[in-house]
Amino acid sequence: MKYYYLFNDYLVQLFKTLIVASALALSALVYAQSESNEAEKIAVVDVQLAVLQTEQAQAQLAELKEQDDFKKNLKAVSDIEAELKVMVEAYQKDRAVMSAQKRAEEEKRIVEKQKDGNYIATKLQQSRKEWAEMAMEAQAKNLTRVLQNLVEEQGIGLLLRADGGVVLHAGPRYDISLQVTERLNQIK
Repeated sequence: MKYYYLFNDYLVQLFKTLIVASALALSALVYAQSESNEAEKIAVVDVQLAVLQTEQAQAQLAELKEQDDFKKNLKAVSDIEAELKVMVEAYQKDRAVMSAQKRAEEEKRIVEKQKDGNYIATKLQQSRKEWAEMAMEAQAKNLTRVLQNLVEEQGIGLLLRADGGVVLHAGPRYDISLQVTERLNQIK
């Protein structure tokens, strides 16, 4: 009988604990529901994409592509790629009959040509990077204002940057990048 009372007390205590835990879980659920009503929407924005797609940024890119240095470098990269293709094909075709010294010389010429192409390609990439940085800087204030307005208007409770590598996937309904671009285009 003594064990019965101990077991019974244990059940009563367990029952009380379950009631308290259920009440806490229910209150947490109600709290979370009220919080989610205030901030239900989650959105992502690719800030760089949004800014670089604006009419202003695209106009700046068109100007960059018309600069003599940029055109010259673009043509040089294209020419080097064509030369490399011919050199590699000739090397592969004649490799079997070449002496070791001739193979080494041809391989060195190919490597040097690749280095030249990489150097010019790096200059082109640097020009594009500078264009992107200038476009982002020019739109910084407008971007902040547009994002704040969209968050308020659409009731966005959580806005994540898709271009920072944090968001691995977001469906199109969460992405507001195009809306940001449209609003930035409206600002003159």
